[in-house]
Amino acid sequence: METKQQDSFVKEKLQSLDFSSYFSVPPVGLSGGLSSFWRDTVTLNVLKASPNIVDAEIKFKGSSSLVSFIYGAPEVGNRSQFWDSVSQLGRESDVPWLLTGDFNDILNNEEKVGGPERWEGSFTAFRSFVSQHGLWDLKHSGNHLSWRGNRHCLFIRSRLDRAMANCRLSEAFPMGRSAYLRFEGSDHRPLLTYFNNSRTRRKGLFRFNRTLTENEEVTDLIEEEWHQDPLRSVIAKLNACRQGIIQWTKERNLKSNQLIAESHLSISGRNRGYLWTRLQCLSAPQLKDRPTLQ
Repeated sequence: METKQQDSFVKEKLQSLDFSSYFSVPPVGLSGGLSSFWRDTVTLNVLKASPNIVDAEIKFKGSSSLVSFIYGAPEVGNRSQFWDSVSQLGRESDVPWLLTGDFNDILNNEEKVGGPERWEGSFTAFRSFVSQHGLWDLKHSGNHLSWRGNRHCLFIRSRLDRAMANCRLSEAFPMGRSAYLRFEGSDHRPLLTYFNNSRTRRKGLFRFNRTLTENEEVTDLIEEEWHQDPLRSVIAKLNACRQGIIQWTKERNLKSNQLIAESHLSISGRNRGYLWTRLQCLSAPQLKDRPTLQ
Protein backbone atom coordinates (compact mmCIF):
# COMPACT_ATOMS: atom_id res chain seq x y z
CA MET A 1 0.00 0.00 0.00
CA GLU A 2 1.01 3.63 -0.48
CA THR A 3 1.84 5.09 2.93
CA LYS A 4 3.21 8.64 2.35
CA GLN A 5 4.99 8.06 5.68
CA GLN A 6 8.47 7.12 6.88
CA ASP A 7 9.27 3.57 8.00
CA SER A 8 9.32 4.36 11.72
CA PHE A 9 5.82 5.84 11.63
CA VAL A 10 4.40 2.90 9.63
CA LYS A 11 5.99 0.29 11.89
CA GLU A 12 4.71 2.01 15.04
CA LYS A 13 1.14 2.28 13.77
CA LEU A 14 0.95 -1.35 12.68
CA GLN A 15 2.49 -3.02 15.72
CA SER A 16 -0.95 -4.02 16.97
CA LEU A 17 -1.76 -5.95 13.79
CA ASP A 18 -1.05 -9.65 13.42
CA PHE A 19 1.81 -9.38 10.92
CA SER A 20 5.17 -10.97 11.64
CA SER A 21 7.11 -9.43 8.75
CA TYR A 22 7.13 -6.27 6.72
CA PHE A 23 9.06 -4.50 3.99
CA SER A 24 8.92 -0.78 3.32
CA VAL A 25 10.19 1.78 0.83
CA PRO A 26 10.14 5.37 2.18
CA PRO A 27 8.28 8.07 0.24
CA VAL A 28 9.86 10.76 -1.87
CA GLY A 29 8.77 14.04 -0.35
CA LEU A 30 5.05 13.93 0.40
CA SER A 31 4.10 11.27 -2.15
CA GLY A 32 4.64 7.56 -2.56
CA GLY A 33 6.01 5.20 0.04
CA LEU A 34 5.27 1.48 -0.29
CA SER A 35 4.87 -1.09 2.48
CA SER A 36 4.14 -4.80 2.42
CA PHE A 37 3.07 -6.84 5.44
CA TRP A 38 2.66 -10.60 5.71
CA ARG A 39 2.11 -13.37 8.24
CA ASP A 40 4.09 -16.52 9.03
CA THR A 41 1.86 -18.62 6.81
CA VAL A 42 3.09 -16.67 3.77
CA THR A 43 6.57 -16.63 2.27
CA LEU A 44 7.38 -13.34 0.53
CA ASN A 45 10.68 -12.72 -1.25
CA VAL A 46 11.29 -9.18 -2.48
CA LEU A 47 12.84 -9.32 -5.96
CA LYS A 48 13.06 -5.60 -6.66
CA ALA A 49 12.18 -2.44 -4.80
CA SER A 50 12.02 1.22 -5.76
CA PRO A 51 9.88 4.25 -4.82
CA ASN A 52 7.39 3.17 -7.50
CA ILE A 53 7.28 -0.62 -7.25
CA VAL A 54 7.83 -3.53 -4.90
CA ASP A 55 8.16 -6.71 -6.94
CA ALA A 56 7.89 -9.94 -4.96
CA GLU A 57 7.43 -13.68 -5.19
CA ILE A 58 4.71 -14.96 -2.87
CA LYS A 59 4.36 -18.61 -1.83
CA PHE A 60 1.24 -19.75 -0.03
CA LYS A 61 -0.24 -23.24 0.43
CA GLY A 62 2.06 -24.77 -2.16
CA SER A 63 1.39 -22.21 -4.90
CA SER A 64 3.78 -19.53 -6.10
CA SER A 65 2.93 -16.24 -7.80
CA LEU A 66 4.67 -13.01 -8.72
CA VAL A 67 3.06 -9.84 -7.39
CA SER A 68 4.04 -6.28 -8.27
CA PHE A 69 2.80 -3.59 -5.87
CA ILE A 70 2.53 -0.44 -7.96
CA TYR A 71 2.75 3.28 -7.29
CA GLY A 72 2.57 4.72 -10.79
CA ALA A 73 4.41 7.82 -11.92
CA PRO A 74 2.36 10.85 -10.81
CA GLU A 75 3.87 13.09 -13.51
CA VAL A 76 2.41 12.59 -16.98
CA GLY A 77 5.80 13.00 -18.65
CA ASN A 78 7.29 10.09 -16.66
CA ARG A 79 4.57 7.50 -17.23
CA SER A 80 5.91 6.04 -20.47
CA GLN A 81 9.32 5.52 -18.86
CA PHE A 82 7.68 3.97 -15.80
CA TRP A 83 5.74 1.37 -17.79
CA ASP A 84 8.90 0.54 -19.74
CA SER A 85 10.69 -0.11 -16.44
CA VAL A 86 7.91 -2.46 -15.29
CA SER A 87 8.15 -4.32 -18.62
CA GLN A 88 11.87 -4.84 -17.99
CA LEU A 89 11.03 -7.14 -15.09
CA GLY A 90 11.08 -9.81 -17.79
CA ARG A 91 7.79 -11.50 -17.07
CA GLU A 92 7.04 -14.62 -19.10
CA SER A 93 3.51 -15.50 -20.12
CA ASP A 94 3.53 -18.84 -18.25
CA VAL A 95 4.28 -17.22 -14.86
CA PRO A 96 1.28 -16.15 -12.71
CA TRP A 97 1.57 -12.38 -12.32
CA LEU A 98 -0.58 -9.89 -10.42
CA LEU A 99 -0.17 -6.11 -10.42
CA THR A 100 -2.06 -4.06 -7.87
CA GLY A 101 -1.94 -0.61 -6.34
CA ASP A 102 -2.18 3.02 -7.36
CA PHE A 103 -1.41 3.04 -11.10
CA ASN A 104 -1.82 6.81 -11.39
CA ASP A 105 -3.12 6.18 -14.89
CA ILE A 106 -6.29 5.12 -16.70
CA LEU A 107 -7.02 3.24 -19.91
CA ASN A 108 -9.66 5.59 -21.36
CA ASN A 109 -11.91 8.53 -20.56
CA GLU A 110 -14.67 6.16 -19.39
CA GLU A 111 -12.60 5.58 -16.23
CA LYS A 112 -12.84 9.26 -15.34
CA VAL A 113 -15.74 11.48 -14.24
CA GLY A 114 -15.42 15.25 -14.10
CA GLY A 115 -12.94 17.67 -15.58
CA PRO A 116 -11.86 17.91 -19.23
CA GLU A 117 -11.36 14.75 -21.26
CA ARG A 118 -7.83 13.51 -21.82
CA TRP A 119 -6.57 13.28 -25.39
CA GLU A 120 -6.29 9.73 -26.79
CA GLY A 121 -2.54 9.83 -27.15
CA SER A 122 -2.11 10.13 -23.38
CA PHE A 123 -3.39 6.56 -22.94
CA THR A 124 -0.91 4.96 -25.35
CA ALA A 125 1.87 4.02 -22.91
CA PHE A 126 -0.42 2.30 -20.39
CA ARG A 127 -2.49 0.59 -23.08
CA SER A 128 0.63 -0.72 -24.81
CA PHE A 129 1.96 -2.12 -21.54
CA VAL A 130 -1.32 -3.89 -20.77
CA SER A 131 -1.56 -5.31 -24.29
CA GLN A 132 2.07 -6.42 -24.41
CA HIS A 133 1.74 -8.54 -21.27
CA GLY A 134 -1.82 -9.79 -21.83
CA LEU A 135 -3.20 -8.24 -18.65
CA TRP A 136 -6.85 -8.13 -17.58
CA ASP A 137 -8.66 -6.46 -14.70
CA LEU A 138 -9.74 -8.88 -11.99
CA LYS A 139 -13.46 -9.13 -11.41
CA HIS A 140 -14.31 -6.59 -8.78
CA SER A 141 -17.06 -5.29 -6.56
CA GLY A 142 -17.67 -1.81 -5.24
CA ASN A 143 -17.21 1.58 -6.87
CA HIS A 144 -14.13 1.37 -9.12
CA LEU A 145 -13.74 5.17 -9.25
CA SER A 146 -11.15 4.82 -6.52
CA TRP A 147 -9.73 8.34 -6.34
CA ARG A 148 -11.42 11.67 -5.80
CA GLY A 149 -10.04 15.19 -5.66
CA ASN A 150 -10.14 18.73 -6.98
CA ARG A 151 -8.12 19.85 -9.96
CA HIS A 152 -8.38 23.46 -11.12
CA CYS A 153 -11.58 23.97 -9.10
CA LEU A 154 -13.14 20.86 -10.68
CA PHE A 155 -14.18 17.77 -8.72
CA ILE A 156 -12.80 14.66 -10.44
CA ARG A 157 -13.14 10.94 -9.79
CA SER A 158 -10.90 8.40 -11.54
CA ARG A 159 -10.05 4.72 -11.50
CA LEU A 160 -6.41 5.13 -10.49
CA ASP A 161 -6.32 1.98 -8.32
CA ARG A 162 -6.82 -1.48 -9.78
CA ALA A 163 -5.72 -5.11 -9.73
CA MET A 164 -4.63 -6.68 -13.03
CA ALA A 165 -3.43 -10.19 -13.81
CA ASN A 166 -2.22 -12.24 -16.75
CA CYS A 167 -4.03 -15.32 -18.01
CA ARG A 168 -1.74 -17.68 -16.11
CA LEU A 169 -2.73 -16.19 -12.75
CA SER A 170 -6.41 -16.26 -13.72
CA GLU A 171 -6.05 -19.99 -14.45
CA ALA A 172 -4.27 -20.62 -11.13
CA PHE A 173 -6.84 -18.60 -9.15
CA PRO A 174 -10.09 -18.75 -11.14
CA MET A 175 -12.14 -17.27 -8.30
CA GLY A 176 -9.69 -14.44 -7.54
CA ARG A 177 -11.32 -11.05 -7.28
CA SER A 178 -10.88 -7.57 -5.84
CA ALA A 179 -13.11 -5.28 -3.82
CA TYR A 180 -13.20 -1.48 -3.66
CA LEU A 181 -14.03 -0.31 -0.14
CA ARG A 182 -15.34 3.03 1.06
CA PHE A 183 -13.12 6.07 1.56
CA GLU A 184 -11.46 6.11 4.99
CA GLY A 185 -9.20 9.08 5.77
CA SER A 186 -7.70 9.15 2.29
CA ASP A 187 -8.52 10.35 -1.20
CA HIS A 188 -8.11 6.73 -2.38
CA ARG A 189 -10.43 3.83 -1.72
CA PRO A 190 -8.75 0.76 -0.16
CA LEU A 191 -8.52 -2.10 -2.67
CA LEU A 192 -8.56 -5.69 -1.42
CA THR A 193 -7.53 -8.60 -3.64
CA TYR A 194 -8.58 -12.15 -2.78
CA PHE A 195 -6.71 -15.24 -3.95
CA ASN A 196 -8.97 -18.26 -4.35
CA ASN A 197 -7.98 -21.36 -6.31
CA SER A 198 -11.31 -23.18 -5.90
CA ARG A 199 -13.39 -23.84 -8.98
CA THR A 200 -17.14 -23.52 -9.05
CA ARG A 201 -19.17 -26.14 -10.85
CA ARG A 202 -20.75 -24.61 -13.90
CA LYS A 203 -24.45 -25.04 -14.34
CA GLY A 204 -25.68 -26.70 -17.47
CA LEU A 205 -27.05 -24.52 -20.24
CA PHE A 206 -30.83 -24.49 -20.45
CA ARG A 207 -32.13 -25.53 -23.87
CA PHE A 208 -35.83 -25.59 -24.64
CA ASN A 209 -37.11 -28.70 -26.41
CA ARG A 210 -39.57 -27.53 -29.06
CA THR A 211 -41.51 -30.78 -28.89
CA LEU A 212 -42.71 -29.68 -25.45
CA THR A 213 -44.98 -27.13 -27.13
CA GLU A 214 -47.22 -30.10 -27.99
CA ASN A 215 -47.36 -31.18 -24.36
CA GLU A 216 -50.49 -29.88 -22.66
CA GLU A 217 -48.93 -29.94 -19.18
CA VAL A 218 -46.02 -27.73 -20.31
CA THR A 219 -48.20 -25.23 -22.17
CA ASP A 220 -50.47 -24.91 -19.12
CA LEU A 221 -47.40 -24.42 -16.90
CA ILE A 222 -46.02 -21.66 -19.13
CA GLU A 223 -49.40 -19.96 -19.28
CA GLU A 224 -49.69 -20.00 -15.50
CA GLU A 225 -46.15 -18.71 -14.85
CA TRP A 226 -46.38 -15.97 -17.48
CA HIS A 227 -49.62 -14.48 -16.13
CA GLN A 228 -48.96 -15.08 -12.44
CA ASP A 229 -47.76 -11.52 -11.79
CA PRO A 230 -48.55 -8.88 -14.45
CA LEU A 231 -46.07 -6.44 -12.84
CA ARG A 232 -43.05 -8.67 -13.42
CA SER A 233 -40.60 -7.81 -16.17
CA VAL A 234 -40.26 -9.95 -19.29
CA ILE A 235 -36.90 -11.26 -18.03
CA ALA A 236 -38.47 -12.28 -14.71
CA LYS A 237 -41.31 -14.03 -16.53
CA LEU A 238 -38.88 -15.92 -18.77
CA ASN A 239 -36.86 -17.00 -15.73
CA ALA A 240 -40.03 -18.18 -13.98
CA CYS A 241 -41.03 -20.22 -17.05
CA ARG A 242 -37.53 -21.70 -17.29
CA GLN A 243 -37.53 -22.71 -13.63
CA GLY A 244 -40.99 -24.19 -13.98
CA ILE A 245 -39.97 -26.31 -16.98
CA ILE A 246 -36.81 -27.49 -15.18
CA GLN A 247 -38.85 -28.53 -12.13
CA TRP A 248 -41.45 -30.26 -14.32
CA THR A 249 -38.68 -32.17 -16.13
CA LYS A 250 -37.13 -33.29 -12.82
CA GLU A 251 -40.48 -34.55 -11.52
CA ARG A 252 -41.20 -36.34 -14.80
CA ASN A 253 -37.78 -38.00 -14.79
CA LEU A 254 -38.34 -39.08 -11.18
CA LYS A 255 -41.66 -40.69 -12.09
CA SER A 256 -40.05 -42.38 -15.11
CA ASN A 257 -37.31 -43.81 -12.91
CA GLN A 258 -39.90 -45.13 -10.47
CA LEU A 259 -41.87 -46.79 -13.29
CA ILE A 260 -38.68 -48.35 -14.65
CA ALA A 261 -37.79 -49.73 -11.21
CA GLU A 262 -41.32 -51.14 -10.73
CA SER A 263 -41.17 -52.73 -14.20
CA HIS A 264 -37.85 -54.38 -13.38
CA LEU A 265 -39.32 -55.82 -10.19
CA SER A 266 -42.40 -57.06 -12.05
CA ILE A 267 -40.33 -58.66 -14.80
CA SER A 268 -38.02 -60.26 -12.24
CA GLY A 269 -41.01 -61.68 -10.37
CA ARG A 270 -42.53 -63.16 -13.56
CA ASN A 271 -39.16 -64.62 -14.54
CA ARG A 272 -38.81 -66.30 -11.17
CA GLY A 273 -42.30 -67.77 -11.48
CA TYR A 274 -41.58 -69.03 -15.00
CA LEU A 275 -38.30 -70.64 -13.95
CA TRP A 276 -39.95 -72.36 -10.98
CA THR A 277 -42.67 -73.80 -13.25
CA ARG A 278 -40.04 -75.08 -15.70
CA LEU A 279 -38.09 -76.72 -12.89
CA GLN A 280 -41.22 -78.47 -11.68
CA CYS A 281 -42.01 -79.73 -15.20
CA LEU A 282 -38.50 -81.04 -15.69
CA SER A 283 -38.31 -82.78 -12.31
CA ALA A 284 -41.76 -84.47 -12.45
CA PRO A 285 -40.81 -87.31 -14.96
CA GLN A 286 -37.65 -88.02 -13.01
CA LEU A 287 -39.63 -88.50 -9.81
CA LYS A 288 -42.16 -90.70 -11.59
CA ASP A 289 -39.55 -93.10 -12.98
CA ARG A 290 -37.60 -93.31 -9.72
CA PRO A 291 -37.97 -96.85 -8.08
CA THR A 292 -39.83 -96.99 -4.82
CA LEU A 293 -38.99 -99.02 -1.75
CA GLN A 294 -41.39 -101.82 -0.86
